Amino acid sequence: MGSSLRDIPGAQRPNRRKADRGLWMPSRPTKLDLTPGSLRLGRTRRRGANRPSRQIDLFLWVLVAAAVAVAAWIGNAFWTATRVDVAMAGVDDGQSLTPEHAAELDIALTFASPDELFRSTLTVDGVDVMEDLAPEDNTTTVQISPKALVDSELVKHALDEGEHEIRLSVGRLLLGDSQFTWRYSVDSVAPVLDLPGSLDPVPIAEPVTVRGSVEEGASLAYRGKPLDIDDGQFEVEFDTPPSGALHFTATDEAGNQTSAQVIVPVIYPETSRAVHVSGAAWANDELRSGVLDLIDRELIDTVELDLKDESGIISYESEVPEAVRIGAVSGDYDLAEAVRTLEGKGVRVIGRLVAFRDPIYAETAWSAGRQDEVLQTPDGGMLTTYGGFTNYANADVRQYNLDIALEAVSLGVKDVLWDYIRRPEGNPATMVVPGLVGPSSASVTSFLAEAQEQLRKRGAYQGASVFGIAAVAGDSIAQDVPAMARVVDYLAPMLYPSHWGPGMYRVANPISQPGDIITNSLKDFQRVTAGTGVRFLPWLQDFTLYGVPYGEAEVRAQIAAAKALGVDGYLLWNPSVRYTDAALDPITK
Repeated sequence: MGSSLRDIPGAQRPNRRKADRGLWMPSRPTKLDLTPGSLRLGRTRRRGANRPSRQIDLFLWVLVAAAVAVAAWIGNAFWTATRVDVAMAGVDDGQSLTPEHAAELDIALTFASPDELFRSTLTVDGVDVMEDLAPEDNTTTVQISPKALVDSELVKHALDEGEHEIRLSVGRLLLGDSQFTWRYSVDSVAPVLDLPGSLDPVPIAEPVTVRGSVEEGASLAYRGKPLDIDDGQFEVEFDTPPSGALHFTATDEAGNQTSAQVIVPVIYPETSRAVHVSGAAWANDELRSGVLDLIDRELIDTVELDLKDESGIISYESEVPEAVRIGAVSGDYDLAEAVRTLEGKGVRVIGRLVAFRDPIYAETAWSAGRQDEVLQTPDGGMLTTYGGFTNYANADVRQYNLDIALEAVSLGVKDVLWDYIRRPEGNPATMVVPGLVGPSSASVTSFLAEAQEQLRKRGAYQGASVFGIAAVAGDSIAQDVPAMARVVDYLAPMLYPSHWGPGMYRVANPISQPGDIITNSLKDFQRVTAGTGVRFLPWLQDFTLYGVPYGEAEVRAQIAAAKALGVDGYLLWNPSVRYTDAALDPITK
């Protein structure tokens, strides 16, 4: 422009000395005029003097803005010309993988042009791999397989536990290389999930909370639904004790999983010193009086009363529609009245319900063309064991038995003991179970799980009678004792000494050594159910068989053997419902 600042009309330099002002302004008198007119005139002159300056300022701002816009355009054009875009597919930066997933990685790096790929250097864990990957000419994609790199021994540790790095460097004109880095890690360690295997027994009708902890960074699910985690801690609340095993699964970022389960046992009465009473016996004045006498003398505190027996007869006045329709109800006694009588004497009632041994139901279903509700022979005939055995895998059979149990609970029974909750003895190959999926033992256990859920909602206990050999050979009769222990409140092993052969459980003559056989067999049940919280109420023998008299000494020996193992309760069985009172000590309150 050639002019100095002083050549610009109207320009001001407020910090200059007075002497300097004479170089570019005419001198003024120093007389100060403070009249109103003078002041107005002065203001007018100053405003007029500033107008050219503002025009110049605006002009300068326009120039600056234009310069900035041009610079931005040039910068953007240069950045666009030198920018490198690379798309990564197959793995996310920072992703954690199991060794199996890492071995399946197929990573693709896609460039905007073949030229960019040509100008690239690619390393995996610091090893240059681009030349070995040998991408084709004019391609814009390069493939990376960690497994192939390991197999070729180019990058020997690309699948090892720990962190791995893929680094890409692309050369650029006039600038440094464009750098890209992706990391993945291999993790084979399952997350830590801490749960108590079994809680302490809780009251059957009270709320309960299950608590645990899980490894930081892992997610947690209960029955497939996500749970909230607070600083590694979690809890699940229930209005009443949940039935069965509660399944939890923790999953870490790599996908490793840890599963755990917890069982919530309920408090079962400490003493259940019971005798078995059939429906017909309770309806018999003499036999019922004998049982009431044991109660009055405080020798027993529990009566186990038949609901449905081995013949399929429901001996109380049931109103279950299917039972009435097939003629299964004998109505020998009033169940509600029996419960009131016994509870009035301070005695618990256990309702015994024979489940799948049911000739009446089996014969009726078979005759009606519902063969799938009955166990069959391989040639398609009806299995006649016990006069007919119903199909534990059939939904209608299950519901029939559950309807009876729930009716009994509605009439006051607070404890249901399932019997013949199994497959018949014998070679399984000679039996056909229509509709069975999986092993028979799993089907039986699933029925108990369904029943327990319904009974616990109503505040009722559930037990299962199991064969004496079921602890070690349960598959022979479809009784998986450890699994059953998770879906019942107590097990009732049938340990009658007369039912064991010589030498079994290392006892030379079990029928003559009642204490020894009870000890050895019951120990096995305790061993296989450890950690489940299940209680035991063993069936003990109070009858003579095979010419070996059973009286006070033999019954006492069985009771003492069970008690020595911490099992105070028992169920005495005598088919005639006449019990050896001399073997029973008064119950101490």
